[in-house]
Amino acid sequence: MLRFLLHTENGVIILLTLTAIMWGGNAVTAKYVVGELPPVTTAFFRFAWVSAILLAMVWLREGKLSLPCRRLLPGILAMAATGIFGHNFLIYSGVKLSTATNMSLFAAVNPVVTACLAAAFLHERLTRRQMLGVALSLAGVVTVITRGDLSVITGLSFNFGDILLASAPVAWAVYSVAGRMVMREMSALAATAWASLAGSFMLLAVAFWEGFAGTIVLSPLGWASMIYMIVGSGVIAFYWWNQGVTVVGPSRAAIFMNVIPLSGMLFAAFFLHETISSEQVIGAAMIIGGVWLTTQKPRAAAAA
Repeated sequence: MLRFLLHTENGVIILLTLTAIMWGGNAVTAKYVVGELPPVTTAFFRFAWVSAILLAMVWLREGKLSLPCRRLLPGILAMAATGIFGHNFLIYSGVKLSTATNMSLFAAVNPVVTACLAAAFLHERLTRRQMLGVALSLAGVVTVITRGDLSVITGLSFNFGDILLASAPVAWAVYSVAGRMVMREMSALAATAWASLAGSFMLLAVAFWEGFAGTIVLSPLGWASMIYMIVGSGVIAFYWWNQGVTVVGPSRAAIFMNVIPLSGMLFAAFFLHETISSEQVIGAAMIIGGVWLTTQKPRAAAAA
């Protein structure tokens, strides 16, 4: 069963779906934590523990084989600078100056940016059906976020925070592409661990600038939320994501990012008692349909 989930396309599709669901829940738990801690300090504490847990796991599993060789260091540092430090810094800093709606809209272009970079650097190509899936899923995300009212988009105001948010998908796309290159010679678990460790030090530098004094004080709800962010949407989700990228590639994995607004909507409805409109249900169906189209293998490849 474990081999099926980690090493087959159908298996990692399940894992990527669960990853997106957990990252959707992360938006709710993060809301509690950042109400008690500064944003970058939150990100640092989360990834410091993520890297510690992953390094312990990978050392027990692989021993000295988990140590990165010198030629892989640039790729690991690229993963750390973009997916761990850059993406978190841009998201947290951008949403502080912008709005949650704008953040979700910019995040929806992740699959497009990733597909472009994967085509340029990894020579990956999406079929017409998969491109249709990307478009359908993107339209579904917009429908969910705007509740079917496109005037929400035309009425948005853009500021410096939006520039930061618009840069976040580029950082994530570079992380996914760099990760695919590194994981040709290193396991997904080891790559995630070392990238998280390096990214933690980068976040720590900014956390000190933000005012972090070395102590973490949280309420019981804050600690429960942080534990979920470390274990659920941290250790497990990042490992599953990188394993999925290894098996299906960055382009096809990236489409699952569009499930995050859907799962976030459901978590918010359950935990924060937010209402779900019929337009959002339609958008959710579009997202699911788009993900299904994108994850289908080309006919020729399927027949081989």
